[in-house]
Amino acid sequence: MIQRLFNRYEEVTYDVLNRLCKNSGAKVFAKVRVADVLKLEGSGVSAEHFGYGLRSHFDFVVVDSDYQPLFSVEFDGPLHKTSEVQMKRDRLKNELCDHCHHGLLRIKSNYLSKTYRGLDLLTYFVDAWFLEQAFDEAQRSGLIPYDESFDMTSIYSDGSQSGRKWPYWLSFDIQNSLRKLHSAGAIGQMAPSYHVGKDGNGAYRCLSWLVFDASHVVSVSTGMHAQRFPAVCKSELVSMLAMVDLNSRVENVLRGDRAHLLDRRHFFESRLPEFQEKYPMVCASIMSATL
Repeated sequence: MIQRLFNRYEEVTYDVLNRLCKNSGAKVFAKVRVADVLKLEGSGVSAEHFGYGLRSHFDFVVVDSDYQPLFSVEFDGPLHKTSEVQMKRDRLKNELCDHCHHGLLRIKSNYLSKTYRGLDLLTYFVDAWFLEQAFDEAQRSGLIPYDESFDMTSIYSDGSQSGRKWPYWLSFDIQNSLRKLHSAGAIGQMAPSYHVGKDGNGAYRCLSWLVFDASHVVSVSTGMHAQRFPAVCKSELVSMLAMVDLNSRVENVLRGDRAHLLDRRHFFESRLPEFQEKYPMVCASIMSATL
């Protein structure tokens, strides 16, 4: 008996990775043993980690033109949140990647199915990896000052035929739209505020809000894995994703659906302080309201 190598989402992940890596001269391999990617012999890892590395595999490994591993991608299905056994395996794999300084991106179906300004999140992360590599090379060549840091949102154009500006500033259009609504007197805040913190597992949690009128606030909360992927500023990304969800709620309220309106006083005296206490701040932006 044989079985299919990929499920549907793994197939889509493989296709997207192949497309993205082809443009950068990289290659994608599937179902690669962890011990064939990470040098575990003499690495100082525990016996438990060593044994796990021999038995387990990465879903996908991206390598350069010399077949040197660059980073790995794991597709986490529902079992990764409900099975204690699977969560322990994930922890061991995460710790091995941390120990060996190997980039690891954990994705779910929404990294493929949902788009922001035409980009799915898998594309966003992989583009960031190769763009940062190009940025570092430009710094070594003297084309970019050494004291300038890499920032996805500061890229003005990706050179595509769409002509879209600031392609990786995912909340760019939304922030412009909210600014116009504020100028027209439709909402009480020019731009959303947000608080990004971390939970006990290192995952990012974001609460974003906007003062709608003198008595009400619109708010959303969202989160993101503690990705082992240095090219992306996770706190900045999760704040942009929260703004996308927040804008949808604001639009619903403007169309007459007041279910998402929260009492302003209760929000600032209870909901916000509770979130801030539960998730210690990584970054925050507090905008003044005009109402």
